[in-house]
Amino acid sequence: MIDGVGCPRHAGKSCAAMGMSYGCGPMGEMSGLRLLCCASALPPAVSRGELPGGADALATGFDLQKAAAYLPATSGLTLHYAPDVAAPDVDGPLLCSQNALRDRDYGLWAGRNLRDVGPEEQLSFLSDVAFAPPGGESFATSYQRMAHWLDVLEQTVPAAVVLARPACVRNLILRVLYPGENPVSMAHAARVDVLPHSYSLLTCHAGRWRVGMLSAPM
Repeated sequence: MIDGVGCPRHAGKSCAAMGMSYGCGPMGEMSGLRLLCCASALPPAVSRGELPGGADALATGFDLQKAAAYLPATSGLTLHYAPDVAAPDVDGPLLCSQNALRDRDYGLWAGRNLRDVGPEEQLSFLSDVAFAPPGGESFATSYQRMAHWLDVLEQTVPAAVVLARPACVRNLILRVLYPGENPVSMAHAARVDVLPHSYSLLTCHAGRWRVGMLSAPM
């Protein structure tokens, strides 16, 4: 199965069974979607000043009744969740695990504090989008993975939900704000903060994406 193009079966249903395709073409050809992005809790490592790993399935706090206030309808709703957040326990919506929405892989640096690495490596990590920690991903690689997922997302449904870590929700927002840059610069990334346990809303009408809401508390 191609990452970001489909999803595994869940509770006896699948995206294919529901007639949902995830390969419709470039972002500029899409219209008519409200994409509610739900940011999870912060990884525990972040509160300790460490780079996070992907082992913890973080709670999202997603509440379907509260989310309904931001969506035109919840009938036939699809929830796209990253593998490093907990799948919500909800009845009705179709759940699709999307590997493309996982957090950046920090490789051998996961669990380490940046103060424990050399000053040159620190500078590269904070300023160079192409720099990758040993065994991990660069910012550019992880950003492009998430940007591509958004680019090919099906737009014929009225609404969908993303459940992912705050940094991943930020990357989707950056894709909307800076569509001509892939990847965006580290300076652009530093301009957008997404709070844990918050909602952000992206909308697409007539092929044009907009940020409708940023980091509203749940």
